Amino acid sequence: MNTVLEKLLENEILSEKDKYEIRQIFELVDERKKQNILTNFDKILLSITKIKQELKEQQEILLWKAISNVENAIRFARNKGIKHATTSSIQDLKKIL
Repeated sequence: MNTVLEKLLENEILSEKDKYEIRQIFELVDERKKQNILTNFDKILLSITKIKQELKEQQEILLWKAISNVENAIRFARNKGIKHATTSSIQDLKKIL
């Protein structure tokens, strides 16, 4: 295992999964690309961090949309139920009158 890579992977920003995947990729590429990874590791780390942040933001947006959809469905069901109950009450009153 490359000791320089292991030293770079000590970064706390990376998850164990990220570290594992970087190691796997590192072992598969040729020497030129390995050197490129080591030389540009800060840029790679910045890209990983940016992608993770964008994914987190998208997840939050999707979660809020889902919550909004559920709230709208509940409101619709309540309104439909109230309308149905009101209509039934009117029908019952017509029968009585």
